[in-house]
Amino acid sequence: MRDVVYVENRYYVSVKNNSFRFFDLVNKKEKFIPFEDIGFLIFENKNSFFSKRMIDACLKENIEIIFCDSKHSPIAVMSSIYGQNQRLKKLKDQLAFSSKSKKRVWRKLVIAKINNQADCLIQVADQVDSGKNLKLVGKQVEDGDPKNKEAYAARRYFIALYGRNFKRGRYDDIINSGLNYGYAILRSVIRQQLIIHGLEPSWGVHHISTENPFNLSDDLIEPFRPYVDVLVYENLYKKDIYSLETENKKDLLRVLFSRCVIDNKVYTLADAITVEVNSYVSCIEKQSASPLKLPIFIEGGI
Repeated sequence: MRDVVYVENRYYVSVKNNSFRFFDLVNKKEKFIPFEDIGFLIFENKNSFFSKRMIDACLKENIEIIFCDSKHSPIAVMSSIYGQNQRLKKLKDQLAFSSKSKKRVWRKLVIAKINNQADCLIQVADQVDSGKNLKLVGKQVEDGDPKNKEAYAARRYFIALYGRNFKRGRYDDIINSGLNYGYAILRSVIRQQLIIHGLEPSWGVHHISTENPFNLSDDLIEPFRPYVDVLVYENLYKKDIYSLETENKKDLLRVLFSRCVIDNKVYTLADAITVEVNSYVSCIEKQSASPLKLPIFIEGGI
């Protein structure tokens, strides 16, 4: 996996030769990072600047640009659809993906998510009984999850992990802020891979909101969410942090470097996302849920 560069100071980012040039507007120092070493550029400081050549280089090298808002949360991403092969064919395959196969894909996503939540409780939070009970819930998931075992498991999971007073949602508390930030980073990476592979991010498997341009991202992210939960638990909840600062967000960015097992191999999460999206492309090409590959926790922790 290539590095994540977090532009938190007042930098002017430009291009020189085959590298990005980061010029500090305060102390006038500069440093260079080669294109091939960077996978993501995250602009955190509202007083940062960049050149058009930087944008051109990012789009050409498939480097995701993520912009943060005044609250330092991801608000916009930039990537290119140019240079993709067979985009129309993949779109037709995606639109033709049968409802039956979608329901089977969603079942696999939900089961993987619940199992990872259970392993998070067992391996990280030392909640063995709660984790084992959650695994039993995962075994009850049917195609399409008509009984909404995903939501049932999530309620039990978050209470076990963060305490009975915790409520998941877009509330203005440190835990939810951390979760939302980490999930937004993962969603951006998944979106990038969907675009690279010529898929339409709004055409989801289970999520079908007409107001959500990233329905498919919100489907494929599900098994990866517990990896964010681990970092929030370890870096915010256990340390009694009350305000999400830049250093805390850097800790959460480490989720991209967390390790998992997928396709019987160990990958970082950023690389595992590529494996997952590749396997989903195979699903829609073969009109089957069978090729789908999903991440699982490494025994003993991430």
